[in-house]
Amino acid sequence: MTTALPLANSVIGTVRNAGSASSSAATQQAAAQQAAAELDYKRQQDAAQAAAAQAALEQKYREEATAAERNAQAAATARQQQAQLEAEAQARQWAHDAELRQQEQELQRQKDETAAAAAAAARAKEMDDFRGAQEQTLAQLRAGQEEAVRARETDSQTQLAQLTAAADAAEQRRLAALRQAVSKTRAGLGARGVTAQDGSGEAILLGLTNSSETERKDAQATDQLKRAAIQQGLDDAKRRNLLELSQLADRQRLEYMSKFF
Repeated sequence: MTTALPLANSVIGTVRNAGSASSSAATQQAAAQQAAAELDYKRQQDAAQAAAAQAALEQKYREEATAAERNAQAAATARQQQAQLEAEAQARQWAHDAELRQQEQELQRQKDETAAAAAAAARAKEMDDFRGAQEQTLAQLRAGQEEAVRARETDSQTQLAQLTAAADAAEQRRLAALRQAVSKTRAGLGARGVTAQDGSGEAILLGLTNSSETERKDAQATDQLKRAAIQQGLDDAKRRNLLELSQLADRQRLEYMSKFF
C-alpha cells in the first residue's frame, strides 16, 4: 500500500506537466492510467485487508482450536474426575450395601437360631408333656389294676377261708356221723350177739369207715378244685392286667413315634 501511492502521484504529476502539449487523447490516457493506478491501489488495499482478515480469521481459528482443545482437555479431565468420583462413590455404596447385607444375614441367622432353639425347646416340652401324660395314664391303669388285684386277693382269701371253714365243718360232721354210725352199728351188732371182732361185724364197720373216707376224699377233691378255681381266677386277672399294660405301652410307643418322628 505505501509503495503504490507514490507511484500514482508520479503518474498524475507526469500527466499534468504534459497537459499543455498533449491532446485530449493524452489526457484520457493519463486519466486511464490514473484510474488503473487507483484500481491497482484499491486491489492492493483489498488484498491487504483480505490478508489481514485471513490472518485474523486464522488466528481466531487457532485461538478457538486452542480454546476448544483446552476445553476438551478440561472436559476430559472433569469427566475422568467425575468418573473416578462416581466409581469411588459406587465402591463405597457397594461396600455399604455389602455390609448391610452381611448385617442382615447375621441378624437373620441369629433370628433363625433363636427360632430354632425356641422350636426345639417347644418340641422338647411337647414331647415331655406328651410322654408325661402317657406315663400318667399308664400309672393310673397300673394303680387301678393293683387295687383291683388287691381287692380280688382279699376276696380270694375270704373265699379260701370260707372253704377252709366249710371243709373243717364238713369234716367234723363226717367224723360225727361216722362215730354215730359206728355206735349204732355196734349197738345193732351187740343186740344180735355179734361183736366188732367178728368177721361180719368188722366188715360192716370197715365199710362204714371206707364210705366215710371216700366221702372225705371227695370233699377234699371238691375243695381243691374250688381253691384251684379261685387261684386260677386270680392268676388270670393278673395275666390280663399284664397284657393290658403291655398293649397300652405298645400303643403309647406307636403314638409317640408317629407324632414326633
